[in-house]
Amino acid sequence: MDAGLAAVCGALAGALATIGAALTAGRAQREAARIAARAEHQRQRRQPREGAYREFIAATEALRKAIGQRDLGPYKVSTFTSAYVYECRTHAASVASLWLDIALAGPKAASAAAAEVARTANVISSLCAELEAIREDHEANPSRKPPPEADALLAGFELTVQPMEQSLSKFIGTARDALDDNGS
Repeated sequence: MDAGLAAVCGALAGALATIGAALTAGRAQREAARIAARAEHQRQRRQPREGAYREFIAATEALRKAIGQRDLGPYKVSTFTSAYVYECRTHAASVASLWLDIALAGPKAASAAAAEVARTANVISSLCAELEAIREDHEANPSRKPPPEADALLAGFELTVQPMEQSLSKFIGTARDALDDNGS
């Protein structure tokens, strides 16, 4: 082999090596940029979710606190004063309103768990209104006994309030999982 041919082969090998190195470096840079973009996207999704989840949990805790502001023992029709009902219904409406933020922020599992809490809040609100009407009617005419459905409504209220803690715990677990999800 003459020296000229050897020089051309050497130059060709060097050029191929340089092209290969450039392609490999380009792929590595593109992959690094994709990973960085994905991480930034996850961060941008996480922040609004965390805020929505935090507000929803705080509103639910406020509802639980409002419900708990009563005498110990079973619920009585006399518990459902105008102030008590107003506070419970206000907090229940806040929970229901904030559910929409969770539904939009996602993911589906967190939205479903929040929907369960919001449904419970709506039922509590409705039961409060019905029990307040019964209390007001009874106060207007004390000689008349409360209607027979009052006991069923009180029992329904008790049975609705008790599982709210479990629904909230389920939502918190689902929200934590959603916030920990890195998308991979």
